[in-house]
Amino acid sequence: MFNRRTFDQFRVRLRSSGGPGWSAFGSAVNAAVYPSGLHADTRAALNSPRGLLLAIADVSSDPSAGQRVMERVIKAYEEVPPDVDRLIALRATLDQATRALKGLSKGADAPARAPMIISTVIGDQWYGINVGAIRCYHVHASGRIDTVRLEPTAQRKLEAEDSLLLCTPAVGEKLDEYDIALALYSNSPQSAVQRLLAMAKEKGAQGALAAVAFGPQRSLVTNIFGRSPNK
Repeated sequence: MFNRRTFDQFRVRLRSSGGPGWSAFGSAVNAAVYPSGLHADTRAALNSPRGLLLAIADVSSDPSAGQRVMERVIKAYEEVPPDVDRLIALRATLDQATRALKGLSKGADAPARAPMIISTVIGDQWYGINVGAIRCYHVHASGRIDTVRLEPTAQRKLEAEDSLLLCTPAVGEKLDEYDIALALYSNSPQSAVQRLLAMAKEKGAQGALAAVAFGPQRSLVTNIFGRSPNK
């Protein structure tokens, strides 16, 4: 188990030259996420007017319904003109997703509302909107972690090497902020998500386990041994 001293030793920036760029990865059990897996072209998405879409829908009573809602989220977001303010675009997308969920719940057990977060990263700006108890964490390049409050929207500026984690309550309630900060600070998003979901499951988390991470793409050596000791 990592201790505080070990974590402090990781708090060294990677070399600024030749950085590996950004990546985004999502994984879910009894929920739906986007991206499901590794995002195919993060760089292009970040440079586009619409940005990189990151989302979670927790329809734990019917995972297939959650997947259909996520498909509606992606379609609705892409239909909003790219010159529209991103928070307005996210609000319109959330409204469409809520309508889709209500349609799926008619005559079924799925709820008419479900915890959901829809967010986007454009360049160095992150925008988010949520309903329900989906959690969001911002891990700074220094290693400091902030819990982002969405009421119901939020906006953050991301510095180089910052990371973001979106996750369901079943994940966040079983992990303390130190667990989350260490995983995102010393791993690529894919390794961080897999590690955090495994830890939550080991600690007895129940219900929908879902997480999406965005951040620097670390090297294999960094993923195994922590951040590079080179300044």
